[in-house]
Formats: sequence, C-alpha cells, structure tokens
Amino acid sequence: MRDLVTLRQHGVTLTTGPFGTVLAASDYVDGGIPLINPTHIRDGHIFPDFGVSVSRSVAHRLSRHVLKPGDIVLGRHGDVGRSALVGETEDGWLCGGGSIAIRHGMSLNPRFLQWFLTSRVARDQLLAASLGATMDTINEQILMSLRVNTPTLRKQEVIADYLDVETARIDALIAKKQRMTELLRARVVAQQSRLILRDLDPISGAGRLPSGWQLMNLGTLIVLQRGHDLPWIQRIEGEVPVVSSGGTSGTHNVAIGEPPGVVTGRYGTIGEVFWLDVPYWPLNTTLYVQDFRNSDPRWVYHLLRALPLNFDEEKSAVTGINRNVVGQLRVGVPPVSQQREISEELDRSELVGDALMQKVEKQIGLLQERRQALITAAVTGQIDVPEVVHGNH
Repeated sequence: MRDLVTLRQHGVTLTTGPFGTVLAASDYVDGGIPLINPTHIRDGHIFPDFGVSVSRSVAHRLSRHVLKPGDIVLGRHGDVGRSALVGETEDGWLCGGGSIAIRHGMSLNPRFLQWFLTSRVARDQLLAASLGATMDTINEQILMSLRVNTPTLRKQEVIADYLDVETARIDALIAKKQRMTELLRARVVAQQSRLILRDLDPISGAGRLPSGWQLMNLGTLIVLQRGHDLPWIQRIEGEVPVVSSGGTSGTHNVAIGEPPGVVTGRYGTIGEVFWLDVPYWPLNTTLYVQDFRNSDPRWVYHLLRALPLNFDEEKSAVTGINRNVVGQLRVGVPPVSQQREISEELDRSELVGDALMQKVEKQIGLLQERRQALITAAVTGQIDVPEVVHGNH
C-alpha cells in the first residue's frame, strides 16, 4: 500500500450542511431546490426528495452549501461512508444538514476520491473515529483526518476508469440475481393465489367457487386482534420473540401469544405475515390471530399472505391495516381436510423456494464482497490496475 495522506494535507475543503436555526421548518417547500441528506444517497448515487427542498431565495441565502459538479456529498450519521459524486444534474442543489460536502484539492481526482470513500479502508478509518453512543457520527475534524492513498493524478484517473467498468459488470450480475429472487417470490405468490384465492375476487366476492367450498367474510373465519388489545400476559422461563410490524426483533420474558400464531404488521412492512410456532409477544403495531374458528392455522397463514391487506386506517394520517375492513374481505373456504392438503403443498413449495432464494442471496452477498474487495484493492494499490480502453468505457 502506498503512503496515505490526510484530506487536510490534500487541501480539500469541507462544508457541513445547514441545520438548527440556519434552516427552519418553514423554509421547506415542495418542488424547489433539493437538499441532499444521507437518505437521498444510495449505492453511490443521489436520489432527491423534492419534498425536502427550499425556494430559490432560501437557496441563495444558503449559497455556501451549494453543490457543484465534482463535489462529493457524504452522510454524517448512520451508514458511515455513504457518499455520492455530484454531477451536472445535481449542479446547484444543496448539501443537507445530515451531510458534509467535500470539494477535492488539486492533488485528488474527485472520481478517485469517491471510490476511495467507498472502500473498506476508508470505512474502517471513519468507523474507528466516529462519534455517538447510539449512532455513528462523522464531523469535519474526523473527515479531514481521513488518510487517502496518493498515486499520481493520471493513475487516479486510470483507477477510477477501471472501477467504473469492473463494478458495472459486477452490478449487472447482482441485478440479474436480484431479478431471479423477484421471479421466485412472484412464483410463490402466483401459486398461493391459484391454490388459495382461486378465481374469487376478495373485495367483491365475485367469481366461481370449487365444489364444496363456502364463501365467507374473513372476519367470520378468524379473529384479528390488535397487539395492544391483549387479553392476557403469561410470564415464562427463558425468552420469547418480540414481533413488530417489521418481523421478529429481539426477545422478552413475557409471552402473550400461544403457538401457533399468525401475525401481520399493521404499519411499516404492511402485508408481511409471520408464522409463530413458539410463544411470542406481538407489539401494538401488529394484528395477530389465535382464534382460527376450526380452520387449519397453516392454511390461514397462507390465506393472509395471498390476500390484499394494505388499506388506509380510518381517521389516521398513517397508512396501515384496518382490521374491520380486512374482516370484510370475501374468501373461499374449503373443508378443513382440503385446507391441510393445500397448506402442505404450499409449505413444500415455500421450502423449495426459500432454499433457492437463500442460494441466490448468498451469491449476491459474495458478489457484493467481491465488489468491495476489488474497490479496496484498487484504491490502495494492492493490485496493478490496467488502463481502460476508452472505447469500451
């Protein structure tokens, strides 16, 4: 690895985005000049939210925070090292209060610096120096002390060109694998719809039912209970999973639901349905089912996964699930013996699908590790980077 020189020694300039009294809530407008915060930076690119923007007059007042092509905007909080290079499209946008704008010095190529900031060596330095008990935080002093590799400007350009091409190849492979997981999920959903919903419209109840099936409101088939309307609390030895709208997270020594149970998030990850075969504690952001009204619990689990559950909660500004509206959905109910046959077939399909998705997700993880290793090796001089033929760039 070549000698590392700090950003301060490279002569870069930093500007932390406006916050506090500099930018008031009343200054924000819709469709104005966007401010770029860490949530707007993904995979090295900027995705603005024009709801987080200001008027031209406010932008003029905040002119010291204006971004120019070649600047790098880096998040100060959370995912340490999240950054993006500012291009012509983002010219004139503003660095947000959660970010720091980096203007490269004469000895640094901005594209090379962006790739360096993406590397593991930069991330490790920033994590080691970051502040904050609950969230990693970067300030200008920490960033100025970041030590960067210093090849010649020409070599920096060669490395940036090489990484542009090679990471694009890896990203294309990752995108292909991600499409495979989407197709696998779509196949599971299609099979659930075919076996569970058949041709029945759950909103109107229109459609033909197979022989022996009954048309019922979901609310007469099961009882949907809210997490904060819990009828009992049972303390047990050991820990039980805590279930929120995003799934199981953490454990607690209080069990409220006896297995088996089916839980769905009311907010957040709406429509996600979770099967619990151990005692559990559903939080108030969930709906849970324990009273299956003599139905097969596993079939109910698959039924809820197949149904459209995303409705606006009445008299609420938050999009969520209204259990009364969901209870009015019309479902076809086969005999319990057939419910078991259907759930067993879907369980087998889910098992195969999960195994395939785990395999693909592992491949995606390996590709992401390969991408990161390539970036780190290139920007630190661990590999000899060949010049890219610009006709292929």
